[in-house]
Amino acid sequence: MSADDKLASGHVPILYFVRLDFASGSRFYTNWGHNLDWDSHTWVGLGNVVSVSSVGESEQLQSPSLDLGLSVSNPSILALALGQVSDYRRRPVRVWWAVLDDELRRQDEPELLWAGYMDQVRVKTGNGEKEAGGVTLRCEQPGRDGRGPQSLRLNDAQHQARHPGDTGLSRIEALTGQPQLWLSKRFQRIG
Repeated sequence: MSADDKLASGHVPILYFVRLDFASGSRFYTNWGHNLDWDSHTWVGLGNVVSVSSVGESEQLQSPSLDLGLSVSNPSILALALGQVSDYRRRPVRVWWAVLDDELRRQDEPELLWAGYMDQVRVKTGNGEKEAGGVTLRCEQPGRDGRGPQSLRLNDAQHQARHPGDTGLSRIEALTGQPQLWLSKRFQRIG
């Protein structure tokens, strides 16, 4: 059965490889129950301790975000979540995926599913009964984060602070504040 046929069926075991590039070094995780060797790295098997949210695609110019779920029962993951924000914020993350066959072997080489930057960590303690605790690492694509400079709308004062003497944005406020009528030459001759 091919990977496409497997995806069309109801039950699809999927293997994820997650690379987190922290400032202190890269970490390699997989949702497999034991460690796996792939792409010249040993990927630490966390089993069902790691989860990947669905990755949406859009026809519009939107940047889909990704939530990585990690269990607080792993002390190294908990230390990352409670550590310095500068160790993970705006640092690269990449997720590969592969479809498994009925004997739980990879059908094809893993493909890059998503790439972006780590943004926020949220820790849920759970209620001690049915709801388990966990760490959710929110990942965004470049330009999506509201705190990033790519998302800010520049005006002339901000532009002058960064690039003194440059007049590139000096007329923007006047142009946007006083809309002009745009008429065709044909329409102007009729009137």
